[in-house]
Amino acid sequence: MAEDPTVQEFEIFKEAMREENLEMQIEITKKLGSLAKHLGEEATRNELLPFIKENIDFHDEILLNLSEQLKQFIPLVGGYEHSRPVLDVLMKLCNTDETIVRDKTVETLKNIGENLSKDLTEELFVPVVEALANKDWFTSKCSAAALYSTIYSKVNDEKKTELRNSFRVLIQDDSPIVRKVAAINLIDLISCMETECIKNEFIAVFDNISKDPMDSVRVFAVDIAIALAKRLTENEIDEFIFKTIENWAGEIQRVVPFAKTRGKILAMYQKLVKDSEAEVRIVIAKNLFGYCKSLQETYINQPKFEDNFEPVFQQSIMPQIHLLITDPNDEVRLALSSNMLALSTVLREECFRRNILPLLVDVLENEASMPIQANMLQNLNCLPTNIDLTLSLQSIKNVVRSLIINSQSHWRTRRSIFVAFMHIAKFSTKEYFAENLKIFYAALLGDPVFAIRRTAPIILPLLAKQYGINWTSENIIPYFTMFTKDCRYLYRFVPLFGINELIDPSLDVRINETGKYLKDLKIFAESTNNEVKKRAIKRLAKLSQLHGRLVKKLAEQKYQDILELNEYIHDFKNDTIELYAGETMNVLQHDNNCDIFSIKEETLLNDDCTYLEGILSLILREFLYIIVTLNDDLIENVQIRAVYTLNRINIFLNKLGEELGQSCVKETIKTLSDEENKNIEKQLEIELNRKVLEVDEEKVDTELMENIITGSEDTLPDLGGNIPELEINGENINKNKEVKPENKIAEANVPDKKIESNKIQDKNDVGLKLEEEKIPMIDDVESTEKNKLESNADNINKASTVESNENSDKNENKNSEPMEMINLDVKRE
Repeated sequence: MAEDPTVQEFEIFKEAMREENLEMQIEITKKLGSLAKHLGEEATRNELLPFIKENIDFHDEILLNLSEQLKQFIPLVGGYEHSRPVLDVLMKLCNTDETIVRDKTVETLKNIGENLSKDLTEELFVPVVEALANKDWFTSKCSAAALYSTIYSKVNDEKKTELRNSFRVLIQDDSPIVRKVAAINLIDLISCMETECIKNEFIAVFDNISKDPMDSVRVFAVDIAIALAKRLTENEIDEFIFKTIENWAGEIQRVVPFAKTRGKILAMYQKLVKDSEAEVRIVIAKNLFGYCKSLQETYINQPKFEDNFEPVFQQSIMPQIHLLITDPNDEVRLALSSNMLALSTVLREECFRRNILPLLVDVLENEASMPIQANMLQNLNCLPTNIDLTLSLQSIKNVVRSLIINSQSHWRTRRSIFVAFMHIAKFSTKEYFAENLKIFYAALLGDPVFAIRRTAPIILPLLAKQYGINWTSENIIPYFTMFTKDCRYLYRFVPLFGINELIDPSLDVRINETGKYLKDLKIFAESTNNEVKKRAIKRLAKLSQLHGRLVKKLAEQKYQDILELNEYIHDFKNDTIELYAGETMNVLQHDNNCDIFSIKEETLLNDDCTYLEGILSLILREFLYIIVTLNDDLIENVQIRAVYTLNRINIFLNKLGEELGQSCVKETIKTLSDEENKNIEKQLEIELNRKVLEVDEEKVDTELMENIITGSEDTLPDLGGNIPELEINGENINKNKEVKPENKIAEANVPDKKIESNKIQDKNDVGLKLEEEKIPMIDDVESTEKNKLESNADNINKASTVESNENSDKNENKNSEPMEMINLDVKRE
């Protein structure tokens, strides 16, 4: 009798989890929900979850995935009333040493706790919290401390008393780590506790925290004081807060907005700037903006408003800022750099220009700490719109060059330069950018850190909007194109990253909006201004012709063969740009708020090329060639990303085709005469042919880029000279010349030309650290790796497979297992 496939699947799961194949374990853990559905509620409760609980000694990455998967298990076990087995597994995960796993587990527990009824909270959840709090190891206690605020308001008075008592025990634990976590979570607990309980039981706790022997615990008295101040009256604040704590932050001024306390708080702030403890000065520096904003509000909100804030700021606070910006402790200056430029929102432009701008310039030109410079660059979006930083710096070229050269071990500083590029672009002409910054942008495209190469393309659409798509295609796109022939396969991703950003910009404010491509043109096509109306209609016709050419091009067999491969890479994980761009992404989104595909009326009247026209032209002239080239790459991962990129282009064209196919658009285009349509087509042909020649003549200096990244001030060539011919590894490159690859892998001689591909994922999938802080620098493919590839090639099954060498990039983990195989039907022309 055939074995039940569900039972067989469960046995496969158990066998996989007992083996040491990490990749397989991660993959099968992600399918845990599917397995539970097949097993049913009872078997999931009685067999699957107990097995996981008893065999939970897994790799941290598996545990992280497990805690994430358990979020969706409540309906799979029969609802919250049957959730005890899920809670048992989560409780065991709370004991793990890895902080990020515990945090994810606590997040899952909170999510469950928030949805439990009051009865089930007392029956199921309170025992979990109590059990964790009573264990000996600090990991369990830390997890428990984070759960009190979730359930406190859902239990009866008797249980509330027990919870308060057990929390007070945690916050007096012998372990500083437990006390610190409890202090952090006391802030949330205060917000849901009864006022009398706060005054009678937790003011004393607050007093103990403010006197804790460990700086790491004592520093949280600041935030606890703020939380308490929100729950107490003015007299109670004076009685319980001011007599207890001195190391508080500026937000106290906001929650105590009384004019009579303003001078007292200012005096305390000045005193704390000079505190002997660096931890205290760090908190004070970090809260500079918050304090100044609250101080300003006390002047604005007083009955007889007198604008005395700026005189007080210059006389009493600027001396403190000078002390902090010259503090011998790097962490103090780092904390200040994170919020100093935000003062532009509370100061008039003249006051900011006179007091704060010189400090910014000094940091950018003279500060030795790279993280501090990175913070300043990251916050350039805070500068007043009328302040042009390039006028204050002696040489923006020297500043950027110095930042790149001196940031070898601080790659986040280089990533912050993208924010500086966009800030400078707002005030400078395209000629200025080309002369002073273009070459540095090219250098960062070839940065040895993958996160920077991955982040660099996100500003490409912004530059195209600022300076025009024609300027971008002539000055910036060649830098991307040159990486198509790079000998290092991870660098060959760069042009594909650029293409994806141009057709689907990450920073577009209308990224998910339908009808965004032709929205403005359709409005202009109905304008009462006949000149605007006529030009808009001609632009619609031009877009229709460009779109038609591209659709016809993609219908060719070689492109259809590539597109057919997309169904075989359904599990290809598109890297999450936010992971690599980090805070830079948030700053650029906040600062630019750019509608990439929008069109202004003057663009039509000046007969300038629109962004959409430029992208369609680039796809025809450049991008399809790049994709075909990289689809024939020796490395499977490059092929997969090329397939993915062509599919993105196809989706982009389909969306545009839907808009062009609307009846209103068709009818509008029909108003043009045959002669006008022929003239548009003729002009389009001339433009496409001419621009191909222009791009082919672009010259790029790759040696300079190498010097910027690895060289010193003395070895850098003069940037003012002519840029020599485009070279890759010492060879002149053009589209008609092939570059020999660094190694040869024998092509398979197979009927139907089928090859089997490793299921190799991009860098963000292979060997990804659990924390973004640990994104590694990615080395070039060295000769040792080439030898591995050549050795591997001999072992490839010549009848069916060609191996990828992405795993060579993964050699940081020497025990990594081979990845699961998938089939790709590769049809080559």
